[in-house]
Amino acid sequence: MGCDDLKFKEVYLEINPEVKEALYPILQAEDLGGWNWVEKGSRLGCLFYLPANREWREKCERIKEKVEGLQEFDLEPGPVFYSARDINSCSWEKLIKEAGEPRQVLEGFWVIPPDYLKAKIPQGMFIKLRGGMAFGTGDHPSTRLALGLIRDWLRNYDKILDLGTGSGILAIVSAKLGAKEVTGIDNDPEAVSLARENVKLNKFEDRVEIKEGDLIKGLKGPYSGVIINILYPQIVSILPELDKITKKKAGLVLSGILFKQLPQLREKIALSPWEIIDTRVEGDWTGLYLEKKG
Repeated sequence: MGCDDLKFKEVYLEINPEVKEALYPILQAEDLGGWNWVEKGSRLGCLFYLPANREWREKCERIKEKVEGLQEFDLEPGPVFYSARDINSCSWEKLIKEAGEPRQVLEGFWVIPPDYLKAKIPQGMFIKLRGGMAFGTGDHPSTRLALGLIRDWLRNYDKILDLGTGSGILAIVSAKLGAKEVTGIDNDPEAVSLARENVKLNKFEDRVEIKEGDLIKGLKGPYSGVIINILYPQIVSILPELDKITKKKAGLVLSGILFKQLPQLREKIALSPWEIIDTRVEGDWTGLYLEKKG
């Protein structure tokens, strides 16, 4: 695939810093895999990337409208505007390399660019990630929460399912921590392509398989561990179905949940075969580790 075959829009959105946390669910609702913050004096910029198809402008307009609507909740986003520029895959790779320094996304977890060749890196676990439309770089709180729960609870599970795999970071970490077989599922072809590249970069082709699919549709299992870092409505929709594809006493990592959604989720879990073992919070976001009863 040539450099000009993958075309993106680099979108810059500027807001007041005090509405930063309120922007997370708005961006996530548009299925953005990630974004970066840029400090602009008294203002805050947000950079994200979209496929350069006919839907990108509609997404931007929806985001802008929702951000302006925060005033109804006594939040002041200030003047809200966005700008966009075209960027192809070669330009993207250049940006990644320019910013290509190791980043500790969680204690003991480092993300490094594929071609990083500098001197000794601090001790820890390293995941090589190539840039692309599916960010999943560990910078978002939901990804960090999932990483911590996987590290502390899902170690050495034999067969793991990663739903909404994005860049593949959680699937790769699971393999690094001892999982014998990992399947990553995503419904975005761009994410699937990128995740496969990242699996190859980390030399886990023999243990991690990335597939394009619609959540758990068509999956049989049985899995000993499941990782789900997607939107709350999707989590709720598949929770009743997980029992069919998981082993007894399977482990389940849930992330992508806003703290305010936790009470309602707890009620649904109480009616399921799952039991909450660990609950963690970062900012407005919550991550859970559950085990299957019986």
